[in-house]
Amino acid sequence: MLPGRLRIEFGLFDKRLTFYLNRYKWRYLLGLVSMLVASGLVMLGPVVIGRAIDAVDRGTSRSELAQYFGILLMLAVVEGFLRFLARNTINGTSRRVEYAMRDDMARQFMRLDQSFYIRSQTGDLMARCTNDIQRVRDLAGPATVEIGRALTYLVIGFIFMLTIDVTLALIAVAYFPVIAIVMGRFRQPVERKYREVQDQFGELANRVQENISGIRAIKAYAQEDSETETFAIANRELMRRTMNWAVYMGAFWPLMIFCAGASVVLVLWFGGRAVVAGEMTVGQFVQFLSYLAILSAPLMSVGWTLTMAQQGLASLRRVTEVFLAEPLISDPENEKHINEPRGEIEFRNVSFSYYDEPVLSEVNLTIPAGATAALVGSTGAGKTTLVNLLVRLHDPTEGQVLLDGVDIRDLPLQELRELIGFVPQETFLFSESLRDNVALSREDALDADLDYAVETSQLVNDLPQLTHGIETVLGERGVTLSGGQKQRTALARALLKAPPIVVLDDALSHVDTHTEEEILRRLHDFMKQRTTIIIAHRTSTLRAADFIVALEANRIAEIGTHDELLALGRVYANFYRRQLLWSRLRAISV
Repeated sequence: MLPGRLRIEFGLFDKRLTFYLNRYKWRYLLGLVSMLVASGLVMLGPVVIGRAIDAVDRGTSRSELAQYFGILLMLAVVEGFLRFLARNTINGTSRRVEYAMRDDMARQFMRLDQSFYIRSQTGDLMARCTNDIQRVRDLAGPATVEIGRALTYLVIGFIFMLTIDVTLALIAVAYFPVIAIVMGRFRQPVERKYREVQDQFGELANRVQENISGIRAIKAYAQEDSETETFAIANRELMRRTMNWAVYMGAFWPLMIFCAGASVVLVLWFGGRAVVAGEMTVGQFVQFLSYLAILSAPLMSVGWTLTMAQQGLASLRRVTEVFLAEPLISDPENEKHINEPRGEIEFRNVSFSYYDEPVLSEVNLTIPAGATAALVGSTGAGKTTLVNLLVRLHDPTEGQVLLDGVDIRDLPLQELRELIGFVPQETFLFSESLRDNVALSREDALDADLDYAVETSQLVNDLPQLTHGIETVLGERGVTLSGGQKQRTALARALLKAPPIVVLDDALSHVDTHTEEEILRRLHDFMKQRTTIIIAHRTSTLRAADFIVALEANRIAEIGTHDELLALGRVYANFYRRQLLWSRLRAISV
């Protein structure tokens, strides 16, 4: 479920659907006109039948009866064609609405920032993009067809009934206000209950997504039974909510049958008396009963139609919540540009809080262009948050982050991120070839550049182990690669991009020591030409930096070279000693 601040009223999501319907208004108009004409032709059939019966009663000829039959056949053919045109046009257009809405939602997902996804669940978002949009399509297509058919039948049929007998027509539709009141009374409860069903469906989809993605961890800790039971609980809740909603919807069907049956009984009683009294011909009475039968079809399906409409409205609300979400981080109104980027970085009085919890406090740090700075500190000291601010995954609560003297909030997001090669702690790989995953940062890269990135990251050593080398298609999230191979793939991405600024956030933590040393040796020339920020725990990686920044208690505790900070004997020296001890323990265990 999305945050409460995104809850919306009917008018807002009604505009969202209208926005898409307006794109295809002429197609919808063609469908509705075809439906209107078809409904009119349907009502002409009973007129012909009534006159044919009266003609038989008077003793007509076979040729005249054949004419009536021919007229009925012609009306049926034309009405059938128009009905097909109406359904095909409206339902086909609803598919276009579904496509446009899903395409726009995909664009919206790309537009929204990290804060939105932190508050949302993947499975729920998937449900909104798939199941909910399908329900909206049903609202814009089949539900519209059925509602349009019912309304045109009711209006045109009632007019034809009035031409036969006003009193009998009023008796036939006397129960319509009752149905309208009941439907109005239960609209909001039904929609609310279906919204609960869809929310739980999103929860269930998220549970499935997490179980599939985390199947290794589940099996490693023998949690299959526990996860199965958790899923069963969520599934039972979905069933409970669905049945609760179905009870409401199921009440409409017997109500409609009762009302329609009572209407037929009254019409037969009063209409039969009118025929006996000579106030109405047999043909007129049959014509009236034909109208009653025609009207009963859409009225009997009102429960199904109402179900579809309520599902569509509830799903439209969930879909619109995504469209109304606004990213907290966006392009500035008055953009500035860096024509010749040098790569000088400055954090000026930067503070940042996450859910009112301080993460960084009054950070002042300048990294000269072309320098390599290493960030160290205990877990939670704010190292990763600091580099996340640089690429605007978050904005500082206070202070500024400057790039070549320009506040990065004044730069277009695409331009800013083009200047930075970011290798995060957790590498995400797509279910594509290894080549495509590396070339994600630069799709037009030459083979020579790709070879350089693969060799420098030492990913080249793993290619013979892969079935098709660099063209090997990876499993979901790169499941076929080890942790070290994933990290080197991410490093190869940054190398291929060759930006003026490179951020390595614990990028070699899963790489063995020998390979790490070779990568650092090869990176030396690459880093000399660029501003580099390294977050690492291994002392061998830290020594590649020009200076080291030690963070403690969300602040910068000390800055200096490796030797200078060791001489101080404070934060970095303690960190360094712990790392040496850890390295010795690992060597002994091996």
